[in-house]
Amino acid sequence: MILTEYHYKDFTFIGNSEGGIHTSIAIPRLKIMFDTGIGSPNLVEIPKILLTHGHLDHASGLAYLISQRSLRKLSPPEVYIPPHLYEPLDKILKLWHQIENYESKYHLIPVNYNDLYPLQGNYYFKAIPSVHRVPSNGYVIFEKRKKLKKEYLHLPGYKIAELKKTNPDIIETRLEPIITFSGDTQIEFVLENEVVQNTKILFLECTYICDKRPVERARKWGHIHLYEIIENAEYFRNIQKLYLIHFSPRYRKKEIKETLKKLLPDWLYKKTTPFLTKEIFHKQPLESVPENS
Repeated sequence: MILTEYHYKDFTFIGNSEGGIHTSIAIPRLKIMFDTGIGSPNLVEIPKILLTHGHLDHASGLAYLISQRSLRKLSPPEVYIPPHLYEPLDKILKLWHQIENYESKYHLIPVNYNDLYPLQGNYYFKAIPSVHRVPSNGYVIFEKRKKLKKEYLHLPGYKIAELKKTNPDIIETRLEPIITFSGDTQIEFVLENEVVQNTKILFLECTYICDKRPVERARKWGHIHLYEIIENAEYFRNIQKLYLIHFSPRYRKKEIKETLKKLLPDWLYKKTTPFLTKEIFHKQPLESVPENS
């Protein structure tokens, strides 16, 4: 499997995403991956897996990655999952132990939507419920930063330095949303969550981009249509970088790029990148494409 790298500021993103086929994107710097897709041997060393939901194109590679880490004598992975997935997923993994006649260790962690989970350094993540055909959630990565309180921002530098010596309370700790990954969802994931609207980097599914697969069809299958992003463009004003993922395999790379350039407002198009790979599009006949892709 060929993985593609995209870079934005201090982050590298490795993976690929194609609706109904495979979705897995890793952030090596933070040692995490969003979803496993069908499982890539090149991502085995990533120790934290943030699973958005249980559909096979997002989660079928989990047993493989757990097994591979065990064979390579790596630590058991931490796998964060929507709460409802714990019991069935644990059963599936134990059945694979029976099939392989070998027990691979793992830590299956149902997320609490009120909790903040630590990552590397000053980074943390939180799960946010999303709207899909099955229970699901996205993830927001935060960076904890110390910043001057708003009421002191107008002061000159020398005055701030003096105040710091006698009043440390002029500095406050903030959690800034840095990266958000939607998983499969309807557009409400953006519209109903201010933290998503204010994240710096947003990975957002965009399964359909044409009239042949209208908005109603996208919503029926729990997905987002490009037309919905255009209609709600103002919700993306504060986002610095928008990666669109999960395009249906019905679309070719050229068609996606041309459609985004033609239809997106100029200001939004300039900060939008379709997360595509060299082999994302098969010579697969359209009639064989899954109904919900």
